[in-house]
Amino acid sequence: MNMLSDILEKKLQNLPAILSIREIADIFSMRYLTIYSLIRSEKLPAWKDVEGNWCIARADLIEYCSKNASL
Repeated sequence: MNMLSDILEKKLQNLPAILSIREIADIFSMRYLTIYSLIRSEKLPAWKDVEGNWCIARADLIEYCSKNASL
């Protein structure tokens, strides 16, 4: 079941394929630590790149948003 509005879905589809925590926090006007907490609790899939930065796939963000109306 897709809970995304057409506008949000279109906005998310236009994002880069890989996003940082900071980018997601800015897009949703949330704190960095809120996104980090979702990653640490394994609710939002992410990985660290070779430089140690957290990376989130756009597809995983879209899936998370589709299932969680709170973000």
